[in-house]
Amino acid sequence: MVTYSIVFFSDKLYVYTLPQKFKKKKEIMKKKINLNCFTGAILDVDGTLLDSMPIWYDAGARVLTALGVTPEPGLGDLLFNMTLDQSSSYLKTHYHLTLSIEEIQQTILDEIAAFYRNTAPLKPGALAFVRTLSAQMPLAVASVGDRTLIRAAFSRLNILDCFSAVLTDQDPEIRAGKSSPKIFLATADALHSKPTSTLVVEDNLTAVTTAHTAGFPTLAVYDPANREDWPEIARIADTAVPSFEALTLA
Repeated sequence: MVTYSIVFFSDKLYVYTLPQKFKKKKEIMKKKINLNCFTGAILDVDGTLLDSMPIWYDAGARVLTALGVTPEPGLGDLLFNMTLDQSSSYLKTHYHLTLSIEEIQQTILDEIAAFYRNTAPLKPGALAFVRTLSAQMPLAVASVGDRTLIRAAFSRLNILDCFSAVLTDQDPEIRAGKSSPKIFLATADALHSKPTSTLVVEDNLTAVTTAHTAGFPTLAVYDPANREDWPEIARIADTAVPSFEALTLA
């Protein structure tokens, strides 16, 4: 078992694993963000506000389990980078399922939808972060997720009213993922906030890189799904923290 030492150099955060014997000695340094610097904030959902990345790994296994089939070890890692068509085809062929590919797809989508509507939790400290931010400036979501499910999860978690807009990559004026700055620029426009004074909060390397390159100040929040990219994320982001609980807003 390991614990973490959180150290800042030149306004960056680096995470080093420490042996268990040092656990009692560890100290987590909190990073301060001055809210007076911003006129708006753009927040990601999956892996940033919501602890929702596991469902994208587990959906296939959940479907198989519900059908009485034992999933293979590492199935989530195998399916994660597949499209819905590819993953459904794999499940049908590899596990000899009697369901059609269309039925498998719908079952996966139903499993994911149920998770957002009924279960998906906020990450530690996210509620206080959102409430504090929304009292100081307008907030909006920029996501590649499903708007209906995001709104359902946020409504259940009592934070939907903190956001003035929810934009996704499927909106007609965007139609691009986060490797393009279009979603961030469109969301900033919706907030009537200039990029240079609009905080972008993300967990993903591609998104952090795109926003930073487009001139947005960036706050990166650690998520286990992006652990391999975390050193680079921390290097690029203006501020990087292991959780919202390690952040002080001033």
